[in-house]
Amino acid sequence: MTESERYKHIKKLKDMIISCSGIGDCRIGFRPTVGRFGVCPSYEHSPGFEPYHARGKLRVLYGILEGTLEPSEELARIFFQCPTCGSCHAICHQSYDENINWFICNYIDHTKAWEAFRADLVEMGLAMPRHKELIQSIEENHNPYFEKHEDRIKWLSGRQFPEKADTLYYMGCTEPYRLPEYAQKMVEILDASGIEYTIAHPDEWCCGSIALRTGHLKIAKELAEHNVEAIQKKGVKNVVIHCAGCYRTFVKDYPEILGKELPFKVYHATEFFLDLVNQGKLKLTKNINKKLSYHDPCHIGRAAEIYEPPRELLKKIPGIELVELKRNRENAWCCGAGGGVKSAFPELAVEIAQDRIKEAEEIGVNTIVTACPFCVRNLRDSAQSLKKNEFNVIDILDLVTDAIEK
Repeated sequence: MTESERYKHIKKLKDMIISCSGIGDCRIGFRPTVGRFGVCPSYEHSPGFEPYHARGKLRVLYGILEGTLEPSEELARIFFQCPTCGSCHAICHQSYDENINWFICNYIDHTKAWEAFRADLVEMGLAMPRHKELIQSIEENHNPYFEKHEDRIKWLSGRQFPEKADTLYYMGCTEPYRLPEYAQKMVEILDASGIEYTIAHPDEWCCGSIALRTGHLKIAKELAEHNVEAIQKKGVKNVVIHCAGCYRTFVKDYPEILGKELPFKVYHATEFFLDLVNQGKLKLTKNINKKLSYHDPCHIGRAAEIYEPPRELLKKIPGIELVELKRNRENAWCCGAGGGVKSAFPELAVEIAQDRIKEAEEIGVNTIVTACPFCVRNLRDSAQSLKKNEFNVIDILDLVTDAIEK
């Protein structure tokens, strides 16, 4: 690697990186009047040193760009312990206004900076070992779970779909390989609505979220190009995605990677199903007597600002009592599983999720509902680690299927 190629990804973001004024809200940031109680989950479960939160990370990147610091395996581990939840960006005051030539509010895209540095670390041979294994599985099997590609539709038991349709259900990897019951529920709900839809198998591959979050950009671009082309061949207008990570990757990352807007509209399942309910195509009439709290997944919350559709959908279900968690919407606490943390640092991921379980219990709630299979898995692991056998973690798909008028 030549000197000019070193740190090429963070060099592109240098102006943004050096703009940090060091206010430090990204370190603690308690603002009870707006529901803000803490910012960085990885920092809260760290030794407490500066590089574990956003301000410190930006200082490290500045030092690297200036040539006063060099990466190490230890530094790489710190940067890879961030779940890339975006909470630091949500509270940051820094931004640049070209009209007045000054920084004002939310200019720094912290997650983008962390992911850029991770790409530099990967190119320097400092990737996390577990992440390299997952990427190898994606290259060989088109999924990060070491499963056969043909088993992506094993749960469908031979179900056939039309060759082309206006709507396509993109499955992702976590649901068909690890939580197939949710892939089945997606199909059940779409069937109940009466709309015609299809899937992209055998041409559907991993969306590339894990590759992007862990700095493996080459394979991420290949996956993006392949998936968009495969979906286009189906002639679809709408793509419905339940996995929050897949949704964020399609909506936020694909246009940037490909340098163009997607040729189809992408909906998160909660948006799409809420539209179907409002159109009268999906009828939720069965009473579900349940008190619960909604956990905002970072990938559809802070990353895509989908806060109200899941809540509105829950309100359409008779008998649901929704009690907001202390930290919600933009201020929601991350489940801890994102950014490759669940795979490389599983204990840290579970510790962060324990905060969320305890937060629900503080308000007298023993059921958390979310809209992301990855959040479901990690929150369940956390409840189990706390020996909270009576605590339930469910997905909004569970409630919708139970409430459908059949």
